[in-house]
Amino acid sequence: MTTAAPAQRLSLLPVIGALASQAALVTAVLYYFGWAYSRAFYEHFGVAAHALGHTTADYVLFSVTAMFQPLIATLLTILALSAVRRIPTRHAMRSGRPRTVLRWWVRFLIVVGMLLVATVVVLVYIPTVLAATLDLVAPFLLMTAAASLGCAYWLRWRYPAILATRRPPRTVMQIQVLALVGITVIGYLWAVADFAERRGAADAVHQEQASFVDRPAVVVFSVDRLGVEGSGTRMGEITAPGEKYRYVYSGLWLLARTDDYYYLLPQQWQAGRDRVVVVSHGDTIRIDIARNP
Repeated sequence: MTTAAPAQRLSLLPVIGALASQAALVTAVLYYFGWAYSRAFYEHFGVAAHALGHTTADYVLFSVTAMFQPLIATLLTILALSAVRRIPTRHAMRSGRPRTVLRWWVRFLIVVGMLLVATVVVLVYIPTVLAATLDLVAPFLLMTAAASLGCAYWLRWRYPAILATRRPPRTVMQIQVLALVGITVIGYLWAVADFAERRGAADAVHQEQASFVDRPAVVVFSVDRLGVEGSGTRMGEITAPGEKYRYVYSGLWLLARTDDYYYLLPQQWQAGRDRVVVVSHGDTIRIDIARNP
């Protein structure tokens, strides 16, 4: 005989599984967003993001602040869809001709969904004059198509008696649901990646225009002379006896750090004119980091 405590634990297993799957999905989206963001951000400086050796936690942290807008937009969209999904049935019931009106809604939603899918296919595979402009809205068109088709299929499944049709077989419904979920996920990831790349590039440009006020200042001490140069950098020579380090380089900002290298920007760095200075760790190098005054 099953006791109450084991039964309660068993009843919680589906809830725990659902929460775990949702957490994994959110983590995957945040990782993808952070990867796209960092790639666009560091590409502005000519640095490949994969060379920095970021971990999954790093990519998730990159995305936390910048993901607020997409997450809020997602929640508002879900609320809006939940509010408008019953418009076809209410319209049909109030019209006095529920069968005719509901059939019209189903056909309309299917046609809209198919046209939107066709539009996205044209934008992706056929170059047109408006492709560059419409490419920004293509993922949203794809998600709207999935929502439109999903609403039509739901009406056919929910009201077969009013529509005077047979309810689709369970296998067909499962295939349709999987296809619509796949389309929605593709559109959502597409939109998230596009937003992340644009946000990363915009943040990089903003930092450059703001003279890197948020970046730590870096001073490099070296035993040997280094080829550190760029707009705003300064080199000094230490002549005091007994000093290990003979050269000091200032006028640098810290762009990124890995286990083996420091990626530094000249103080007056400009895209297309200056380079990123890469300094390796070692006994002959000392790096001092200070808050940007």
